[in-house]
Amino acid sequence: MFENWLTWAVIAAILFIYEMISPTVFFFACLGIGAIFAAVVTIFNLMWLNWAVFFVISVLAIIFSRPLVNKLMKKPSRPANVDALLNQKAFVLEEIKPTKFGRVKIEGEEWLAESSEEIPKGGQVKIIEVKGVRLIVKKAG
Repeated sequence: MFENWLTWAVIAAILFIYEMISPTVFFFACLGIGAIFAAVVTIFNLMWLNWAVFFVISVLAIIFSRPLVNKLMKKPSRPANVDALLNQKAFVLEEIKPTKFGRVKIEGEEWLAESSEEIPKGGQVKIIEVKGVRLIVKKAG
């Protein structure tokens, strides 16, 4: 049944079409590449070798295409919205002490704030770091 190169070529075409309509990551395309190589081997009348070539080339294609696919599919990370707060100035709503959190207001939102220095209510601070739901601040110079 698989002694004709055209059979392997049809199988390769079916695998490539299935790759295009399925959400896999080049798996069926790798099998299609193996089928193309098996078709070439069949053209040279090496019938006993076509299945071995199909399996070996398919496995090699899967192994070597994986890093390439991961590199192509990787999306660049983008900073979170809170990172836009860094180096901004905020208004102190509640006194901040080194041992006690205070509250600051920035862009209409209230945040917990901590600092290594005492900052009175009504002052201005500069945001130097965001830690979860807290802002690390220092006196605005």
